[in-house]
Amino acid sequence: MNPPESEHIVRGYHGTQAELAEVIEREGFQVSKNSYDWLGDGVYFFQDAPHRAREWAYERYGDDGSVVAAEIRLENCMDLLDMGWTEVLSDAYDAYLKRIRQLGHSRPTQSSGAHRLDREVINYAVGALGEVGVRVDCVRAAFQEGGPVYPDSALYDRAHIQIAVRNPTACIRRIWRDHEALQGR
Repeated sequence: MNPPESEHIVRGYHGTQAELAEVIEREGFQVSKNSYDWLGDGVYFFQDAPHRAREWAYERYGDDGSVVAAEIRLENCMDLLDMGWTEVLSDAYDAYLKRIRQLGHSRPTQSSGAHRLDREVINYAVGALGEVGVRVDCVRAAFQEGGPVYPDSALYDRAHIQIAVRNPTACIRRIWRDHEALQGR
């Protein structure tokens, strides 16, 4: 599948420590490769959700929490909000399972805080696409998190769109410390 070409720019918010925010402003982002990163390798952003980024930063780092904002270009994006990617991921899952069985490995487990299987399948899909000349610079998906906004609601209080930028040089156009996101904590 060839991703559609676009100049779609969104604003992303990255929760971090204040000291690291200063480093990011000077030197740029470092790609995360943690085993629990559900969208595979990348720099993680809450799309258009500064308050959720602030909450995440302060839950993790307390008063040392900070938010860095960025303009993100969604070109060469595996956009999982578009159902056209469903078949790509389904095929990648099948091929990934076949490969790990051949190697005698077990399937990674999923948990609420660590989506290891999703990570491995997405990384596998990105690698397979790269082998046939399709570049994936970022991955975007909806994340249902928290609890229902009211009884029997399908709306969740911490739901958000998340972006994993795999190639910051290609995707990130501008970086700044978002002091407005830090207001009202």
